[in-house]
Amino acid sequence: MNLGDKLIKLRKENKISQEEFAEKLGVSRQTVSNWENYKNYPDISTIVKISELYNISLDVLLKGDLEMINNLDTKIKNSKKYKNILLVIGICLLIILGSFFLYTVKYTSTKKKLESNFSRVLKANNFKKNNDGYYFTKYQEKIVFGVPNQKMPGLLDFSLHFHNMVLYCDRYYEDSRHLEGIWNNYDDYNFTIEKDEMIIGSSASIKKKNDIAKLSDELKIERQDLEEIITKGNQLYKEFYKN
Repeated sequence: MNLGDKLIKLRKENKISQEEFAEKLGVSRQTVSNWENYKNYPDISTIVKISELYNISLDVLLKGDLEMINNLDTKIKNSKKYKNILLVIGICLLIILGSFFLYTVKYTSTKKKLESNFSRVLKANNFKKNNDGYYFTKYQEKIVFGVPNQKMPGLLDFSLHFHNMVLYCDRYYEDSRHLEGIWNNYDDYNFTIEKDEMIIGSSASIKKKNDIAKLSDELKIERQDLEEIITKGNQLYKEFYKN
């Protein structure tokens, strides 16, 4: 006798209708009808409830119904598999959330440190803001250094430094020459020199930028003047971006 027949017998012995049986189990009458007509089976928790309500052992309910037992076995295995999948997903989510929390703490601390340092260096070196949003300072009468207005990228940019870490320099000479310099890193600089809006020298052709003698010859400016500019530029770059 399969489970459907046993449920019919159980109802008749207890003189209850499908509706009454369904109400006791918290399901619909149609669900009970489907069980009794072998269309599907109750889940394991419902079978346990039937066993408890009518004082009938699980062994008696399930014995002989191989299809039902196989069905339950499959459901239990799927349930365990589903739980394992959920467990793995849950662990992955915890790792992601934990990592993002740690990154947020690091980002907030770094943002405060970098922006505070940037403001401090501006003030210490008397940088002023111009109409284009850049900061500049006169190192000497004819030498000007400048930096962009630096702000940390947004949290979701996943960057722990300013995007555009550069330093600029302009040196003006009495004979209308104009030297332009840009630092992209500490001790990493490029220069061009113009006169009457024509480029008359560039560091692009110099492989070793620290070869001041060659650089001075190419740019046609005094070595001492160039060394002073590079030394000050390196110092400012380090103060702004290397702390």
